[in-house]
Amino acid sequence: MRGWLRRLLTVAGGLLLVAIVGLSAAGGWFYWDRVETRGEAAARAVLPGLAAKEIPQVFAYDYQTVERSLNEAYPLLTPDYRQEFQKSANAQIIPEAKKREVVVQANVVGVGVMAAKRNSASVMVYMNRTVTDKSRQPLYDGSRLRVDFKRIDGKWLIAYITPI
Repeated sequence: MRGWLRRLLTVAGGLLLVAIVGLSAAGGWFYWDRVETRGEAAARAVLPGLAAKEIPQVFAYDYQTVERSLNEAYPLLTPDYRQEFQKSANAQIIPEAKKREVVVQANVVGVGVMAAKRNSASVMVYMNRTVTDKSRQPLYDGSRLRVDFKRIDGKWLIAYITPI
């Protein structure tokens, strides 16, 4: 009789252990899923307005103050993209802007979230630009941009901009 009782207690203890581990795993999964879902919802809520505000700061400048305008835009970019953008700005944008006396005005006319996760997202930005140079003949340009964002230290930064 004692042998059966010992086996029964061993089986019951094993089943209890399996149940505790299983419930802990399920609880952890549900918690993490909730964290991810809330992060995605927060990204979808914040990024359209942020993109509408920041993209004109990156693309608009006046040849007389182009360095200052771009220096104000650099903190909006991730460190990796900032280096790439600075190289392009120093090699092409700034010299051309001064040479041709370019003034660029940029207006975002539409933004939509393409994909969002807790710490990264992509948005589609529809932007109208007016480019005027020393000929004073304005050139109107509409652009579609894919803007990839990455959240670093709680702040959303532009990770890459791709014209579409």
